[in-house]
Amino acid sequence: MNKGNNGLDRRNFLKLGLLTTASVLSSNSLKAAEKPSEKLPLKQYVAKKFDHLLGGTLKDISDNQLKAHFKLYEGYITKINELETRIKNFKIDSPDTINYRGWHMDQTSMLNGAVLHELYFANLGATDKEPQKLLKKMIDRDFGTVQNFVGHLKAVGKLSHGWSLAALNYRTGKICVYGLERHNLNVPVMTHPILVLDVYEHAYMIDYGTDRGKYLDAFVANLNWKPVEERLESALAIPFGESVTA
Repeated sequence: MNKGNNGLDRRNFLKLGLLTTASVLSSNSLKAAEKPSEKLPLKQYVAKKFDHLLGGTLKDISDNQLKAHFKLYEGYITKINELETRIKNFKIDSPDTINYRGWHMDQTSMLNGAVLHELYFANLGATDKEPQKLLKKMIDRDFGTVQNFVGHLKAVGKLSHGWSLAALNYRTGKICVYGLERHNLNVPVMTHPILVLDVYEHAYMIDYGTDRGKYLDAFVANLNWKPVEERLESALAIPFGESVTA
């Protein structure tokens, strides 16, 4: 398609079409949601409950595996509250800078460990077994097919020590797959996670021992695409492009 009088080429036209759809979806979501101004800041982090995943809800991921995983996640919640209390109460003229530095290193690890686990548990459940609407369009645009997208997610999951996650990149407006070696190592900035896969051994050792490949298949079989779609809609409500880091 040649540029017309409005200066849009085919690529920009496609992006505009996607963004227009996203704007409508996000607008509808916001109307049903509580206004941000009405939400009060948390005094501390509170562990979320994911008991709806128990009782055979997930295929080939046992309750024993999930309960052990929930307990580990709750430990991150406890630790981030403890660390942020220590940091808040630290006197900046104190000579104890070694501990202060260590608390900050642990803070990013515990915070990301808590948040990534929440995103991980929340995108399990297999309620919506296939991506729909805008999510499907953008996956097709950026990866060709859903199968290729899932293939990249699993391939990164096989090679990374910690996490494989798909996120909207705010510089490019595209969905990308990233691998994290640790909770706070290789974390991409200016991105919004939409799909999170835990590949630490604690996520599958009870059920699969060292067979990560079988676990990855089980994860994909239990993937719930609905929250992934909702996260993408929220992410697209924020402006993106080269100007975001100008």
